[in-house]
Amino acid sequence: MRLALALTTGLFAVGVSLAPSASAVPATAAADGLVSCPLGVQNTSYTPGLTFTAPPPHVDVDSTGTLGPCVSLDLRHTAGTYHFAGSGNLNCLGGSSAGSGQIAWSDPGTRPSRFTFTSTLAVRPDGTTVLVSTGPVTAGDYAGHTITNTVVITSTDLLACTTPSGLTSTAGPFLINIV
Repeated sequence: MRLALALTTGLFAVGVSLAPSASAVPATAAADGLVSCPLGVQNTSYTPGLTFTAPPPHVDVDSTGTLGPCVSLDLRHTAGTYHFAGSGNLNCLGGSSAGSGQIAWSDPGTRPSRFTFTSTLAVRPDGTTVLVSTGPVTAGDYAGHTITNTVVITSTDLLACTTPSGLTSTAGPFLINIV
């Protein structure tokens, strides 16, 4: 987790130092489709809760969060909120899901970026649970580009996975890249 945060923070620092000044941003910067939001915070709910049941049961997923600061060649895409919802076969050890979502950028001169995604949930060897989602931006700013969302689930209570109701919510840092 510390390594991931250090890498993320390092990417942010590099992105800021390489960002052009506002006067150097071309009018087509949004069309270039490059934005990275490495310091997001998310909250996710699972219905029914995640358990150790095998094979993984069908679960509905709903996630909201905040983005920012973001690094972008277009300085209008520096922060925002997001929501995504989907479903799939998931348990506390892994699985996959699919769904759709939206990023509402903070700048009123932008359009929400709508996307679809497929996700894989896995436990890494160090015990960190990570969800990686990827898919196309289907409408709004960055339409036609690809979004990748990486969520590090830091609040996983593995004891909740052993209860009848399961793990019903998680929170943690995440990063979004649109290329």
